[in-house]
Amino acid sequence: MKWKVTLSDLNFDQHEQKIVSQVIQNKWLTMGEMVKKLERNFANFLGVKHAFAVSSGTAALHLSLRALNIKTEDEVLVPSLTFVASANAILYVGAKPVFVDITGLSDLNLSCDDLENKITPKTKAIMVVHYGGYLADMERIKKIAKKHNLFVIEDAAHAIGAKFKLKMAGGIGDIGCFSFFSNKNMATGEGGMVVTNRDKFAQKIRLLRSHGMTSMTWDRHKGHAYSYDVTELGYNYRMTEMNAALGIEQLKKLRSSNRKRKSLIKIYVENLEGTKGLSIPFLNYPRDSAFHLFPIILDQDVNREKFMDFLKRAKIQTSIHYPPIHKFSYYRKNFKESENHLPSTEYVGGHEVTLPLHPLLKKEDILFVCDKIKEILPQVRS
Repeated sequence: MKWKVTLSDLNFDQHEQKIVSQVIQNKWLTMGEMVKKLERNFANFLGVKHAFAVSSGTAALHLSLRALNIKTEDEVLVPSLTFVASANAILYVGAKPVFVDITGLSDLNLSCDDLENKITPKTKAIMVVHYGGYLADMERIKKIAKKHNLFVIEDAAHAIGAKFKLKMAGGIGDIGCFSFFSNKNMATGEGGMVVTNRDKFAQKIRLLRSHGMTSMTWDRHKGHAYSYDVTELGYNYRMTEMNAALGIEQLKKLRSSNRKRKSLIKIYVENLEGTKGLSIPFLNYPRDSAFHLFPIILDQDVNREKFMDFLKRAKIQTSIHYPPIHKFSYYRKNFKESENHLPSTEYVGGHEVTLPLHPLLKKEDILFVCDKIKEILPQVRS
């Protein structure tokens, strides 16, 4: 189908084309000058000491857990209202994801009250997800973590560019993780980044990213090393030079892209606030955002499937963020359902719709979407 209004789109131009062509001309495709430049630029942008480019956001999460020595029998607190990679990465290291409810229908980030209630002697870390780009309550989360001696991992896949006081999302906890998937504010197709200010964690991440090897192919190509040792059981989580090249140009556009997203959300709110049949989360939100998603919550009497199907027929692309992880078949089969009392998460999981949002949208696109929503809502309420 050719969409009239797409859910997301790539903000690419001749700059991305030129730098990728440069990679092809240089004939070095993996972990070279482009990767090093992106890591430097990203660390400077975030104001962090260490940044490591990796093959995906999932790889970033996995490496963060390994660097913190999270292992079998450990528990990691994580929201269920997130992409499944957040919880899957916890299982990769043999630990147990303990699902935390969200704050409510106006704040889809994890509930600090539910978070603190679920801490046990086995809890070793909190994995915070900044839902939709809106910063979770990091001030309180950090206090809880300090009180109980827990690590904080930030899944900042949605929140690149969002600020917390003098720090930026991803640089607030012990380790921050980013995704550069095609629908993200900064897109490289596949790719991600792990960041930290702790030298100890950085050393472990550097080794684990590429098979536990003490030197890279690029180092040997440049004559800086002739052989290598393997000191950790590592992975092939390297980023390609083409992905890194795209990231270099995308990072330059990030601030302006986020501003455009913010302006588009303002148009949505002006035209949808008060509309019967839906509510808008994060209105008058007290913390910063990177404005990655624009979610709405349909009222209980609205048929979501019919609502989304109508917009599809109008060639408006929508999505759901997210089906709760604890409701997936794999997690229902392997974890006790009685442990997962998450009423707010389950309500949002059954009633949320994500509307189109990306920097290439125009005001008239948003107005078209809003008009169609107002047209259909009276027809899909029971």
